[in-house]
Amino acid sequence: MKIRLVNKEEYSVIEDFVYEIFKNTDYSDGVAEKALVREIREKHYYIPQLDLVVEEEGAIIGHFILSKLPISNKYENEILMLSPVSVAINHQRQGVGKYMLQEGIKLAAKMGYKGIIVEGDYRYYQRFGFRTSTEFGIYASKKNLPPSEENLMAMELCENGMANISGEVDYSIYDTLRH
Repeated sequence: MKIRLVNKEEYSVIEDFVYEIFKNTDYSDGVAEKALVREIREKHYYIPQLDLVVEEEGAIIGHFILSKLPISNKYENEILMLSPVSVAINHQRQGVGKYMLQEGIKLAAKMGYKGIIVEGDYRYYQRFGFRTSTEFGIYASKKNLPPSEENLMAMELCENGMANISGEVDYSIYDTLRH
């Protein structure tokens, strides 16, 4: 497995990859996730160095994006959003997600970011050091509440990185994520 940056020429291929992964889940038809990838790339929150794929034998088997995320309209250059995270169906539960997230977390820390926010399965993301975001004083906006409080998670990328960061996560900066 090797991790690398997404090339601009691959944008539509990656969007289709994300769609294919999510259309087979119990909670999505893949349309929103595909649209989110495109929308992130079109906004000023996009960081090309954190739009990454994992390849094996020349085939893309995983993809994720870390992008800037304002908390209560602040901290946009300090906090990242991890979403979406996609692993090819025939490569799930084989360490691909673990590998790419560990590498992405290291890269984001090296770039000087202070924390990452993710909405997802608490049991999965806690392995990487994510904790319920409320432990950091970060709450979901009433405009777009997660299924439960424990689904919105955060992690510090450096010691006390989020000590002075608090507020509300409002995903409505993306049309795709407005409920």
